[in-house]
Amino acid sequence: MQSYIETFREALARTDGLAGGMSNYPLQIDPGLTIDMTVVVAAIAEDFAGFIPHTDLLPGGCFRIARDLSYILFNLGVRHTITVGDIELVDGRYVGLSLENLMRDVAAGYQVDFVDGVPAGKPIEAHAWITLENGMVIDATILASQHRKCAYPTAPLPFEDAVFYTGKPNTPIIRHIPMMTGLVYHQKVLTSLMDGDLQIYCQWYEDYAKLMARLDLLRLVPVLTSR
Repeated sequence: MQSYIETFREALARTDGLAGGMSNYPLQIDPGLTIDMTVVVAAIAEDFAGFIPHTDLLPGGCFRIARDLSYILFNLGVRHTITVGDIELVDGRYVGLSLENLMRDVAAGYQVDFVDGVPAGKPIEAHAWITLENGMVIDATILASQHRKCAYPTAPLPFEDAVFYTGKPNTPIIRHIPMMTGLVYHQKVLTSLMDGDLQIYCQWYEDYAKLMARLDLLRLVPVLTSR
């Protein structure tokens, strides 16, 4: 995990350089912090089962899913940040993203494409997941994606089985490569007045700042948790 933490810190500093520290919560990683992943995974599975028919629908939606995960983690009182980059798998990179291409996309901003004549955001190469305060990764789309690519795929994965986290037993080799952190990529590349996700993303941006501030307050003034 130490290698991931070092790369994460580099990504955080890189993102601060791009956005002057805005929309990039300065999450300090503490590997000694214990987070009950059984509780976290169960909460994610329960939430997803309420609005997603099956896990085969998860791949391709990592940026929206990161938003959903964020709200679930806030409900559990777990501090976290969004992380953007790529994944190293046994057979190569997941999306084939280079740092140069990521920086190019951020500089270019929101790009318009057309689907059946209707304007929409241009497809992007990057992948998104969650980094927890102890340095662990949560990724709710990669296992379903790999399962769907199997030569002989069975039924869709159960929701709990589809949630990857660092150290999860009986999972393939998956190494996340952070390149940016926080909400800067979402805001620079995915947010536009013409985008269909504008309202839910903007609400999340505001909620994230307020809810992280609340978790900070409860950490520094623990007596407030009894109110």
